[in-house]
Amino acid sequence: MKALVAVVAVVVLAIVAYVVVKYRAIQQAADCRAPEIVAGSMTKSADTWHINFTTRINAPLDRVFEAFQHPERAAELAPENVMKSTIVKDEGNTKTVDVIGKLDILPPGFKVQNLRTEYTVYPAEHRITGHTIDFKLADISSEYRFEPASAGGTTIQFSQTSKQKQNLPTEALEKGALCETYLTQVRAVERALGLAQASEKRPAG
Repeated sequence: MKALVAVVAVVVLAIVAYVVVKYRAIQQAADCRAPEIVAGSMTKSADTWHINFTTRINAPLDRVFEAFQHPERAAELAPENVMKSTIVKDEGNTKTVDVIGKLDILPPGFKVQNLRTEYTVYPAEHRITGHTIDFKLADISSEYRFEPASAGGTTIQFSQTSKQKQNLPTEALEKGALCETYLTQVRAVERALGLAQASEKRPAG
């Protein structure tokens, strides 16, 4: 009997430890504190998130702007989060890209998502817009504005609205997922520019 009680106690402690670690990871992601974001805000009104981030990248504007125009390279540059990224349509300044991504912060059943996004590039304005197509979790519209940084390099002003179609268990999870998705894009671009090293590809399964 004592042995059974001891086993149960160990299992309970293990579960509590897992929950605590997971909770801390979710809260950290929801805070969206990362070197890539020098300023930002995330607010929710009714069912819609409003996001504004400022990012600075230590590379010339033209190179940063060019790197952001190739989201189809995400699986190559950010394999820890993106398992597949392919162009399904490319006409003029508009490109549609399919991504299969994985965010470890999300609960089972939500971790892997298929995302189709249409991007439009405005070269004269150094601006890119994007919007999701038939995404099951949300209707997401984004805008990236690029300008020279006063201290050198490039400043990116990112704005996004995400109208939730399906709510996650907590708002912290929603914030964390939106933040991590943006950070994945920025880190992929930094790797494309040679400013960071690409991670090893995630093992299959």
